[in-house]
Amino acid sequence: MDKPEKGRKKKHSDVSSAVILAGITGMLAFGSLFTAGGKQAARNPLWRPLLRARDNAVLELGRDSLGNVYVTEERLLPYREQYDSAAVTDCAGAINDFAADAEIPVYLVAVPTSAGIYGDLLPEFAPLANEHVLLRELSSQLSENVIWIEAESWLSTEREQYIYYRTDPCWTGYGAFCVYRTAIRKLGFNPLGYDHFIISHFRGDYYGRLVQESGYDSVQPDTVDLYRCDSEQPLKCVQALRTDGAQPLKSFFLQQEAEKSGHPERVYASNTEPVLYLETENQNSRELLLLTDSFGGSMIPLLLQHYHSVTAVNTELAKQQKTDWRRLVDGTGVQYTQVLVLCGADTLSNSAFSSVIRRGISRK
Repeated sequence: MDKPEKGRKKKHSDVSSAVILAGITGMLAFGSLFTAGGKQAARNPLWRPLLRARDNAVLELGRDSLGNVYVTEERLLPYREQYDSAAVTDCAGAINDFAADAEIPVYLVAVPTSAGIYGDLLPEFAPLANEHVLLRELSSQLSENVIWIEAESWLSTEREQYIYYRTDPCWTGYGAFCVYRTAIRKLGFNPLGYDHFIISHFRGDYYGRLVQESGYDSVQPDTVDLYRCDSEQPLKCVQALRTDGAQPLKSFFLQQEAEKSGHPERVYASNTEPVLYLETENQNSRELLLLTDSFGGSMIPLLLQHYHSVTAVNTELAKQQKTDWRRLVDGTGVQYTQVLVLCGADTLSNSAFSSVIRRGISRK
């Protein structure tokens, strides 16, 4: 697809668009008086034609964003004008302190969001935080106890492929695979080739967080692919570690639950549980502690091929649910041999992430 034209040209229909926008906005405001709120109105199919007409009118007037979401011809991108350098410094400090406390190798994979890879699709003067600078700044502040695994260049090389969702800032299963190939070498293993994985299409009509946030769905929906290895190490157990005890799960892929809830991203158990323990039949002695966010779900099935166990902490959920993840992790009795921090640039520039990591430092 050709690169979108830099900037939107004013059209002769600007006045008409302004009148249409004013009329629709008034109708939506009036209608919201008879609903439980604007968000419920947005979910109501009866309102969708009006909402779509409103969004089109806004874009016709020269706007490139709806709320905190940029709209391009190919995809939606998260709108963020700048990152807090102090938060990035705090993040690096938290990871350094954690690595010093861990006394085992700690690795960091910092993943750009879709805006970091496809920001050039935006108009020339559209304000957008520079994730390239953010990641360089973060890596420069890491101590010698943290092993940096570079991901940005590998993803940029594959940018013409389907490595990021069009409607979500997160990578796809294939995007995770592209980084897995280099990350797993740094972790001490030989990567499995693409032909060793069985790929199943879970959903082809996924509208991600950027559609949910903006309400704009005039963009091609996404496909959610699940990766399994053709020589997959059988899972002995999958457990959700909770304060009231470990809850066994049938699988890491919760397809029925995701279908029932209407949230396809919940097909990964790590997107619903703050702390997961997955044990395989693999006879090696490697045990991995994974600290991650929404990027981690599609990476876990790839990592499982190389470890006896993976204990995954979803830092976002741990923060939301005020989970004492260190106590739950210690409760497994596992002697971890490596720690992998795998998070998106947006998470790593959030002070909330630093606080979650610091809660994992032991109190000696």
